[in-house]
Amino acid sequence: MKASAKAGLEQFLTYRLHVLSKLADRGIADRYQEKLGVTLPEARVIAAVGSFGPFSIMDLARHANLDKSQASRAAEALIKQGLVDREASEEDGRVVLISLTGEGRELFRKVMPVARKWNTDLFDCLDDKEKAAFGEALDKVIASVLERSE
Repeated sequence: MKASAKAGLEQFLTYRLHVLSKLADRGIADRYQEKLGVTLPEARVIAAVGSFGPFSIMDLARHANLDKSQASRAAEALIKQGLVDREASEEDGRVVLISLTGEGRELFRKVMPVARKWNTDLFDCLDDKEKAAFGEALDKVIASVLERSE
């Protein structure tokens, strides 16, 4: 049967992206655990706060690509490990901000190279032309979806 004649779930972009996402998450999660002793949500919190923070839990969840409960649990675990602090916002005392401690900043400097290496490894199967085309295609699809959701 021709590939174009297939009508199965495996042909849908969202399904294929989900499969890729799950496989990529499993791979990076294993590396974070082996090399740094942290979970994927914890590493994402460290990366997001280190790159853009401090954050409220809602903003942290959005920037770390986690749901609110995942972000909250990961932040709590990191607080217990002394890697992040929680303090009231000066602008709004009801809002709690998550920021890195000194030890958290040290971990951030280790998380990012692991993430970069995994990202590079994911694309090793593509040549430079394919990498550029894939990136452009993803950007185009993302922009189209964002445009339709406004």
